[in-house]
Amino acid sequence: MSHSNMACYIVTCQASCNVSQVLLFEKATFLVVAHHMRKQHRDGQRFEKISNIIKQFKLSCNKMQSFFRSIEVRNSSFAAYIELFTTNMYIMVVMSDPQVCGAAVQLNINNAKRYFKDADQSGNM
Repeated sequence: MSHSNMACYIVTCQASCNVSQVLLFEKATFLVVAHHMRKQHRDGQRFEKISNIIKQFKLSCNKMQSFFRSIEVRNSSFAAYIELFTTNMYIMVVMSDPQVCGAAVQLNINNAKRYFKDADQSGNM
């Protein structure tokens, strides 16, 4: 999939999920493949930092001989969800409203997964 096509799909996903940020990570390395944010952040190394944190978490899971499929992180100002999205990508959805129901976000992620799968099968990716 080209980065421009991927960005279009991310924007579509963001609109349907009503989120602040959507990021796609490559599964093996957790490098950011594509992203879309509603507002820009001052930290130019933001994605590298996020990627490193997730990689460290994944390594910790591997040391415990376990596999993580998803994770949810919340505090008073945001809620973030990271989940296996395709066979070779993870998705991270960041909501600026920490009161958002996790099940609602999960439903939207699952809908976006179907959209990506359909686009992939039709050759639009």
